[in-house]
Order: sequence, then C-alpha cells, then structure tokens
Amino acid sequence: MIKFFRRIRQRLLSENKFSKYLIYAFGEIILVVIGILIALQINNWNENRRQQKQLMAVYERTLADINSDIEELTAIVEHHDSIEYIFKRVINDSITPDLFDVGLSRLVVANPVATTLNTTGVNQLKAMNTNDSLSIKIIEAYDQMKLIIIDNLEIAINQEIEDLMTLFRDKYDWYPEYMSKTIMQNNSSAALQDYFLNSKEYRYHVINNYNSRYANYVTVLKMSIETLNEITEELKLVLDKS
Repeated sequence: MIKFFRRIRQRLLSENKFSKYLIYAFGEIILVVIGILIALQINNWNENRRQQKQLMAVYERTLADINSDIEELTAIVEHHDSIEYIFKRVINDSITPDLFDVGLSRLVVANPVATTLNTTGVNQLKAMNTNDSLSIKIIEAYDQMKLIIIDNLEIAINQEIEDLMTLFRDKYDWYPEYMSKTIMQNNSSAALQDYFLNSKEYRYHVINNYNSRYANYVTVLKMSIETLNEITEELKLVLDKS
C-alpha cells in the first residue's frame, strides 16, 4: 500500500502536476489522521473495557467485604440488645442480687467495643480514582463509618471503661477480688456486692455508659447497617448487568 501511494506521488511530480499533487498530499494526510483517530478510538475502547472489567472485579470484592461488615455490625447490635435489660434495671433503680449472675458487676467494663471494617475493596476503589457514582457512595460510607464509629464513638466508650477500671483499682479494697474471678451473687464479699447493688456512683457510670452506647453508638450502627444493605443491592444490580 505504501509503495502504491509512493508511485502515484512520483508520477504526479514527474508530470509536473503540482496542484494535483497538493490535493493528493492533503488527501493522504487526511487518511493518516483518520487512521490515527480510529486507532486511538480502538485503544480507548479497549482501555475502557479493561477498566470496567477491573471495576467489576473490585466491586465483587467490595460486596464480600460489605456482607462481612454487615454481619459484624449486626452481631454487635444483637449483643447490646441482649444486655440492654440489665442497663435498664440499673437505671430504673431496680437492682437485685440475681443480676450478678448475668454480669451486673461487669456490665460496663466487660464490653469494650472494637469494630474492624473490611476495607480491601474500598481501598482498591480509592486507588482506581474512579468517578463512578456507586464507588463514590461506597467510599463516603466507609469514611463516615470510620470517622464516627471507630475514631469517635468507640474511643469515647473505651475511655469510659478505662476510667472506671482505674477508679476501681485506686479506690476500692475489693478490686483484687473483683479481678480474680467471675462475680456471682453467692461468691463475693459483702463490700463488693454492696457497691454494685447500692452505689449511686456505679449507677451514674451505668447511666452514662448506656447513653454512650444506646443513644449514640448502637443507633449509628443500625443506620450504617441500613446504608450498607442499600449499597449491596446496588452492587448486585451492577454486577448482574455486567
């Protein structure tokens, strides 16, 4: 093909048909430009297909991560639901010795919170730097969960636990007994039982911890679960179409 065009060009020049040669040269340039544009379009199309395939693979991983996180967050909510009645008994000042057997003495300190979000898929989405609306929604959801749940609410709750344990250690003689065994209604000293049954100080700490957990932490967890469930449905639709 190149030889063919070269022969035409040489013939036009030899026949001194300069105007026709210019037209021919211009046409040749146009053909070259068109060829380049077609090649670029094909390259862009192939690149878009590659990126889309990569995005779907990351979406599949992200969907698995989200499902795992929903299970973890749901388990945390269910655990708090299962012990809420003990909190309410203390708050309503209706404590009885039988509550020792279901964890009264460690109601606050035995439940530190530590959510571990699965962020492999989210981090891959961030690395891809995609402007896809679903990717942005997922990234924003996880950034908010980390900021609110992990970096704020959980830190605050765990600080309350640490402060209360320090109070027990520094102020009360029954602390060694408290740390040495599981406290039940029939295996602990009168001084220890009197504190957890009658102390206004302990009731205050339970009320404060209840507000931190149920008014804030558990509420945000439930909202996060709802958001993640919505995202899973959107991911499933996108993956099914692909």
